[in-house]
Amino acid sequence: MNIVGKTVMVDIESDITLENGSISMTVLHQAYISQGHVDIELVDYTNVMFLGKQINFGKLRETLKNIDINIDWLVSEETDKLFTDEDKEYLQSLYIK
Repeated sequence: MNIVGKTVMVDIESDITLENGSISMTVLHQAYISQGHVDIELVDYTNVMFLGKQINFGKLRETLKNIDINIDWLVSEETDKLFTDEDKEYLQSLYIK
């Protein structure tokens, strides 16, 4: 076996709330950690609630698109705040262990 590198993959679940509480969901990110680099990607949405009712994310996206609301942008704006430099440093420390 000739291993030439390694990558650690970590799943991270976070609950977010959008638009003054009218939309909430759990987002799943995957962090890919290699030597000196951490890449975090949004990969899934679960437990999506709209006005207190559970809804499929695709259906919510389509419904909001009809009234010119970009749910992907709203989610991106909120999830961009989730991971600090300290969080990324912690994730990087997992690679070293």
